[in-house]
Amino acid sequence: MNTQVAVRATLVAATAVVIMTAGSTRMAVVAQSDSLTVHDAWVREPAGDRNVTAAFAIVENGGAVQRAIVGATADGAEKAELHEMKMVESMMQMRPVQRIDVPAHGKVELKPGGLHVMLFGLQKTPRAGDTIRLTLKFDDGASVSTVAQVRKGDGMKDQESKGRDK
Repeated sequence: MNTQVAVRATLVAATAVVIMTAGSTRMAVVAQSDSLTVHDAWVREPAGDRNVTAAFAIVENGGAVQRAIVGATADGAEKAELHEMKMVESMMQMRPVQRIDVPAHGKVELKPGGLHVMLFGLQKTPRAGDTIRLTLKFDDGASVSTVAQVRKGDGMKDQESKGRDK
């Protein structure tokens, strides 16, 4: 095996690991780069035929240097933006953010009611059980792709307990 093939095989192996449990419809996908790991990614099923939704995940940084998510893409979406929900004068407001910091040797959770990725211009309405490839782009030029499962949602609090039932 030449060096180029060995490097390519290593990169493919490091891109994504799919773990499926017997009898479960839930799929856990872990994607990683050298020090960044993305797991437990999911997308909220949009209401009706809306062509906008949100994506969530846990992003871990095993490196000694803080990293930041600076962009995102998703298959089937015209545009993806980083957003946060924040309480402003007793009202919850959503606004775009330029970056989402991931602390050195730490993690950030993209979740309902907090930091998340908005997906705009969906080519088709995703339904529960579908999957969408989500790619996060980082300030060091790295990109990490993962497969996000589409789940039914029930407002901002809908998945806080579901993340703990695995």
